[in-house]
This record gives sequence, C-alpha cells and structure tokens, in this order.
Amino acid sequence: MSTYSKFYFHPRKGEQVNTSITPEPDERSAICGKVLDGKGQPVENALVLLFRPREDNEPDLLSRFCTDEDGHFIFGPLESEVLYLIKVFKNDVKLRELEIRAE
Repeated sequence: MSTYSKFYFHPRKGEQVNTSITPEPDERSAICGKVLDGKGQPVENALVLLFRPREDNEPDLLSRFCTDEDGHFIFGPLESEVLYLIKVFKNDVKLRELEIRAE
C-alpha cells in the first residue's frame, strides 16, 4: 500500500517549523484512490461509497467519503480476503463502479 500524507499549517512571523513523518508498518488493508474526470483532472467533492456485497445481492453500505480538492479518498481498515464494492457519484451521476478484494 502506498503512503499518503498531507497537512496544513500557519506559521507565525519568525516561527520555524520542523517536522518528521515516519509511517509505521501496517498490516491492515486499505484502499487509497483518486477520482479523475475524463480529462485526467481531479474531481473534488465526488461521493465515494464503500459497500460489502451480501449473498442476496443487496450490498451493505459500510462507509462514505467525499473526495478532497485533489480527488483523493481512502477507506480502511478493510478485512482481508473480502470482496468490496465502490461506487462513485458526482452531482447525482454515477461515475464508476468497481469491485475490489482486500488481500
């Protein structure tokens, strides 16, 4: 899994900020994604829904996320060896449907 980190700060006049980010190894599964439009540009505020399909073909909604200004979304932790379904909407239009399996 790739690592993604982002933060904002407002330094005061003359203030020097020193920081280090060291991600710890993590055995949990997650999905980190990016929603792009047909021109390859990030889609802000797209609604991304995470489902877990059931045997009766009616998926359970597990989580929802609105993409940030760069089109990013993330879901986790996910169970290993489980099939998930992601649906992406923007302005009530379904942009994409994707089945994933956490491994």
